[in-house]
Amino acid sequence: MAKPKSNQKEEQIFQAALKLFSENGFSKTTIKEIAQEADVSFGTVFTYFDTKESLFYACVARPVEEVKERFLLPREFLEELTVNSLTKMVAEHLHYFWEQESYIRLIQYVIGQPQRFSEMKLLDEFAEEFILFIEEVVLAGMKKGFLPESNPTEVGYGYLAFLNGARLTYTDKANVRLTNALEKQALRLFGINRREE
Repeated sequence: MAKPKSNQKEEQIFQAALKLFSENGFSKTTIKEIAQEADVSFGTVFTYFDTKESLFYACVARPVEEVKERFLLPREFLEELTVNSLTKMVAEHLHYFWEQESYIRLIQYVIGQPQRFSEMKLLDEFAEEFILFIEEVVLAGMKKGFLPESNPTEVGYGYLAFLNGARLTYTDKANVRLTNALEKQALRLFGINRREE
């Protein structure tokens, strides 16, 4: 009788693969290394993931749902939007990009090789959804009068590029001054200029 699959083992494999794929890339990461990092046998990896490719895909695809939940806020957010809630949203986005280092590094690895990972359309789909959400935020802020007139689409593209670029450029997540400076710069993309602090 076969043992039932363990969610804990699957998560161990997933986290090990996420870490190694983000550090070494797809080609330089072996199933043997993933098994060692996860503290499971080589064969156990294949109990949960059919191939190395399916494990890699899971490492990119599975966290997208969490990112959507955290980044694509509910309609009530737009209805109750204020300068303070927008500032908090920006801070939370930056914080997420700092805290999810392995995942963001893996995403940037995939984005950097679109010809190789063309099957990762879900990242493009998320980017489109996120940009549309930011457009709605900008439109709501303009309607409420606390954001200046601007091109909401340009703000959306610029903000997403800023988040990716900041994470790619700066690795010192503990530097509070850096975080404060990045928050101020991100808010400037929306047309909010905070000089205090």
